[in-house]
Amino acid sequence: MTKITWKLVALVCVILVLAGLIFYQRPASSFKSVRIVEKYYSPNRKSVPVATGVKTKKKIKLAPTTTKPYCAIRFNNGKTLTTDCDTYLNYSIGDKVKIKYKGNRLMEIQRK
Repeated sequence: MTKITWKLVALVCVILVLAGLIFYQRPASSFKSVRIVEKYYSPNRKSVPVATGVKTKKKIKLAPTTTKPYCAIRFNNGKTLTTDCDTYLNYSIGDKVKIKYKGNRLMEIQRK
């Protein structure tokens, strides 16, 4: 009788492991696939930064950050995110990229 009990316990453990593997889902990637619509730069360093669009020449106010000068990128998902200007220079309007952001700050950007 004990052999049957051990076999049943082993079978239940194997079934639980199998069920766990079947229902386990990887966390979805936090990167969003977007296209760059507009880039903004701030030619001067004021207390309230105002950035000018490269293509549209539209002026927008940016939230102050620790990096200066202030630059921003607008994406086709409606977000305008601030970024450091070194990152800003590596991408062009129309590029398809993957972004990760927190609030209005661009945390990470990758080419597709």
